[in-house]
Amino acid sequence: MIGPGEYMAVLNVVDAWNQISWEDAIPFTLVLIGLYWVKVKIDTSLGSINKKQARQLKKIIREAIDESEVCDCCK
Repeated sequence: MIGPGEYMAVLNVVDAWNQISWEDAIPFTLVLIGLYWVKVKIDTSLGSINKKQARQLKKIIREAIDESEVCDCCK
């Protein structure tokens, strides 16, 4: 029986980065930065809450802490 990792290629990222030329490395790095920027924009637009919701959530959490009397630091 063959396991799932039997035919997977081993990717040596350090060797790949060391062998890439400067002419190719700079645009590749800029593309990676651009893709990360797009990912962050998508994450913040889909998964974030607005300021009013954040204030309401903070108020609810503060009330829960005050009611539970877990710590004396908030009084």
